Amino acid sequence: MSETKIYDWILLYWMPYDNNLSPFRSTILKMLAKGVQSENILVLVQSDIFKQDPLSRSIITKDNVDTQQLNATNSASEEIFAEYLNWTKAQFSGKKWAIIFLGHGGNLDEISPDVHPVPDSSAGTQWMNIEKLNKVILDFNKKIDGQIELIFLQNCCKGTIEAHYTFRHAAKYTLSSQTPLGAPNFYYESLLQFLGQHPAISGSELTEKIMEFEDSGMYNSYTVTNNAAVCNLPLKINPLIESILSSNIKNIQISELSGKSWSYLYMDDRFADVISFFKWVVTQSSTDHQKLDVFINFLTKEMIHKFQESPKTKYPNLTGLSLCIPSSKKQLDKYKYLKVFSDLKLVELFDPILRN
Repeated sequence: MSETKIYDWILLYWMPYDNNLSPFRSTILKMLAKGVQSENILVLVQSDIFKQDPLSRSIITKDNVDTQQLNATNSASEEIFAEYLNWTKAQFSGKKWAIIFLGHGGNLDEISPDVHPVPDSSAGTQWMNIEKLNKVILDFNKKIDGQIELIFLQNCCKGTIEAHYTFRHAAKYTLSSQTPLGAPNFYYESLLQFLGQHPAISGSELTEKIMEFEDSGMYNSYTVTNNAAVCNLPLKINPLIESILSSNIKNIQISELSGKSWSYLYMDDRFADVISFFKWVVTQSSTDHQKLDVFINFLTKEMIHKFQESPKTKYPNLTGLSLCIPSSKKQLDKYKYLKVFSDLKLVELFDPILRN
């Protein structure tokens, strides 16, 4: 009986392109295939295309692409994603792993939609939920002894405190974009060639190479967090929130955010650069700056491993991570099930600020 091959790196791509991104699927697959030039690198892609049924799974190794059709149609299903991970573990072994989600960004708790989750049905677009995905990945990471180095949210506007906190235990590093991303992106080939030549690199080094090899027209900025530090976020941000709550919090007018260069809308949500937002809140509420300085130092020196702006950025006033700012108490109620809202005392912060 032959021994199971152990790859230096296994990269798992999730490509839910049953939407307007569908034309980019073949382009990305070609770049991935061209990039794998080492026998010790394995790339797996589970993908969907517009109105087509069923999903497909591609196994990309040096000089070979094996694509299989699956008996599944919903690329926005966390259960089907879990099956993908379980199949991978049963078939392959690796020293280091990365999971990359492609697709649109959605609302705060959503990524990667499927416009036609059920064939011949008018069920409407379905999105994956980040809390459910986190639980799936946590379970998988335990099964492979914590070998997931990176989760890459290659989706628009997932560079948020909420998303990075949600995935803090699922991988050593999380990479995302604070603002919209382009498509199809072009880092794939160079990254995989480099990885084949330097398989000993860490997850943090992998993220740096993604940034280095990406076309400057495909992104505004990328942010990588050290997830060991993200776990300490409540210890740094909650004292700041408590100091704000004990100050003149009624002076804060959330409606003024629409005119700020560091605040923007995406889908149904308003986001604000987290450092700029708390600087503004501290000023508006006449809060002492000491807790703010501690928080900013932690965020920039410990939690954010690297923040890189594109020379072509359309958002020059951002610092790496955003915070979703609920527009109403109804929207706050919608999202407060996310653990980040209770762990970081976000409900306590927003509830007295919101007027309706």
